Amino acid sequence: MISFRDAWRDVRLMDEVQELEQAARDGDAVAFLVRAGELEQAVLDARDAGSLDQPVSEEEFTRLMVEAGRAYLSRQSPAPRALDRAAEALAAIRLTYEEPLRIKAPEGYLHYALDPAAFAEAARRYAAEVGAEQARRAVVLGIRSIGTSLSAVVAAALGTERRATLRPRGPSGQRTIEAESVWRDVVRPGVADGGDVLVVDEGPGATGETFWRVHEWLKTHGVDERRIVLFPSGEGAMPLAPEERRAWFASARRYAPQVDPERVRRVAERFGLTLGDDLSWGAWRGVVDGAAELPAAPIHERVKVRAVDPAGTQWLIRYAGLGRWGASARDRAIVLADLGAGPAVLGAWDGFVVLRWIPGTPLTRADVADPDARAAVARYLAARAGRFRTGKAVDPAPVRAALEENAREALGDVPGLAAALARIDALPPRDAVIADARLAPQEWIRGPAGITKVDAVDHGAGTRLPGPADAAWDLAGAAVEWGFDGAELDALIHQCSAGEPVDELRQAVAAYRPAYAAACLGEMQFARWEAGSDAEAAILDTELDRYRTALTAELATGG
Repeated sequence: MISFRDAWRDVRLMDEVQELEQAARDGDAVAFLVRAGELEQAVLDARDAGSLDQPVSEEEFTRLMVEAGRAYLSRQSPAPRALDRAAEALAAIRLTYEEPLRIKAPEGYLHYALDPAAFAEAARRYAAEVGAEQARRAVVLGIRSIGTSLSAVVAAALGTERRATLRPRGPSGQRTIEAESVWRDVVRPGVADGGDVLVVDEGPGATGETFWRVHEWLKTHGVDERRIVLFPSGEGAMPLAPEERRAWFASARRYAPQVDPERVRRVAERFGLTLGDDLSWGAWRGVVDGAAELPAAPIHERVKVRAVDPAGTQWLIRYAGLGRWGASARDRAIVLADLGAGPAVLGAWDGFVVLRWIPGTPLTRADVADPDARAAVARYLAARAGRFRTGKAVDPAPVRAALEENAREALGDVPGLAAALARIDALPPRDAVIADARLAPQEWIRGPAGITKVDAVDHGAGTRLPGPADAAWDLAGAAVEWGFDGAELDALIHQCSAGEPVDELRQAVAAYRPAYAAACLGEMQFARWEAGSDAEAAILDTELDRYRTALTAELATGG
């Protein structure tokens, strides 16, 4: 089954440098750290792929990143010239590469509220146990993507510049590491000096493969098991890992960051709010009326907490992403609020956006025939039409692959699949947008002010499918989730055409209806595999049956 995607964006080197320079001028150490890490990842990945036409100095990037880490750690009590020194390190990297560079989304910053400050605290715990002098001997090895900036913060906290990054390559289960210059120039001298090797990344994820491959690579170079220290983002059960790997991880030296319970409180205080219910990891179902039996994937949900202002107005503090990822989500939320198509926005800080709480009850599958609910869906999609264009062409390959894989996995050699794939292949080039991507009834709240769409700003740009998509994706979702069809669907297509040819949009909606059902089926299947209780599993089984039936119907009717 396919549910996740390889989230990335193509950028120009000089554009990224200019954004970094602006972050330094603005005194924004957080944005500088995240963007600098993304730049290092993009450049070194391009070099490793053989697509750079000029030499790259890893030492210059390490200097940039360690200075960025120091500036980040001093952001609460600014050190003199901290960001100036980082900007000087940036200026020393004299690359003039003109081809696009690919930035891989750092998932922990994008979705999981990973806090670089917590990794700094984990590094301080390590230093307290081994002693400051031994800590400064350490080699800090970041695993790209997010390991670029996380390793910079760990190195800065320890006071070492022995730092490098690498990326295991290849398909899942068969990844390999080719990083002999990292071993020769950074790791071997540090180990010879008596230093530990600190491996820094998010994870370990479902398989723990990335940490495992780096561990095995170090062992093949003769590094003692006791000198390998892991800095994962969590303890992780690794449900899909072999038993040998789970046992190794459980016994390894590791310093996982501890969640800072004050982080959300600091956001609340910045906006004059008092914290209330923690709604993270599925807890909203025990707080929101009528939500107890709704499907969810708790371990993949974003951090979100309800809060109240002095006037008694309730707000939702919700993680939206660190750096550019959160800024884009905030901007989309503001546009929707201005259109009257989403909750008001109070502000954003430290990766969180603060939205007006919408009181009421989530819609359910029983509401799909309600004329008021259907009208609310149509109004929302019409308001969103033509918005959030990416300036890039649609890449249908990820959702096409999910349609083929998920349909075969769930339905076998099902009639209609080849024709459905051919309809996607036949689409002309089209502009990509950031879609809502969540059209199920429970994504709308019926309250005193009517029916309002919630949770609408980041799913289309997250780690799940579809990613930047055809504008037809949400209309296909309306057809699958709400049964819009025939003349009613055609009217909605006209209403949402936003200046594009109606016939072309109609063709795209028909092509993407099976793919939408297949993507939802994949997401529900992953949630079912990860269900934490029999009751949770039963809810998800019902959803799986529904999307399996929907996919069968879409393939049979040809969208």
